[in-house]
Amino acid sequence: MTNGQFMRLQRYLSLCGICSRRRAEDAISRGEVLVNGQRAQLGMLIRAGESTITFHGEEIRLPKRKSPTVIALHKPRGYLCTHSDPHHGDGKTIYALLPLHRQRKLICCGRLDKNSEGLVLLTDDGSLAAALLHPSRGIEKFYHVTIDKPLEENHQRVLRAGVEEGGERLTLHSLRVLAKCQRQITIVLHAGRKRHIRRMLGALGYEVRQLIRYRIGSFGLGTLPPGRHRRLTEAQVAALLQNPDRLTDSFRTP
Repeated sequence: MTNGQFMRLQRYLSLCGICSRRRAEDAISRGEVLVNGQRAQLGMLIRAGESTITFHGEEIRLPKRKSPTVIALHKPRGYLCTHSDPHHGDGKTIYALLPLHRQRKLICCGRLDKNSEGLVLLTDDGSLAAALLHPSRGIEKFYHVTIDKPLEENHQRVLRAGVEEGGERLTLHSLRVLAKCQRQITIVLHAGRKRHIRRMLGALGYEVRQLIRYRIGSFGLGTLPPGRHRRLTEAQVAALLQNPDRLTDSFRTP
């Protein structure tokens, strides 16, 4: 809830942490709440930040909203993007690379499989996580991929058209061959399924030897070392949501 927005007085009192809405209604009925110096009425609307609310003679205000935490982590190969290994319980997870006080609070925004590496974003804000993941935002994911043999030209056309695998239609946004040996490629995805790239290439007989996500939207992995993390600034998060197709920042080691 933000300042300037209309809400019922009892809800305002509840959001301020004074009491429950039910108890707030009782307090209003007993005349214990004033709005701009006048006795409040049950059910009245107030505008947060523009009305002076007092309870038992003390002015109360909405607590300042804490800015969401967004962490960029360079996931090493061999780590799981989960809080615990669902199969054996002893696998290494990315949360072990984070401070203890953040491990249980952070949501992974777009996982990488165990054998993949690169940029992972995590946040403690569920709404922000949903925004970063939703295809409508157009936040693209960029990958460097090394395969076991040269990528044939006809297979390049097949990949760009999309592949049926496991009952799903898997597509990519773009594909570019990087090296003359045609074993190194860049792939860009709008939205990814589980093991998306490996499944597409595997359906055509290729094995992925290395897969690195080096960019998400406007942010590049830069020189952030494997296993290390950085916290994004508010400006960086805003740029990620507002300018997802423009590379505005990369992480560099001090």
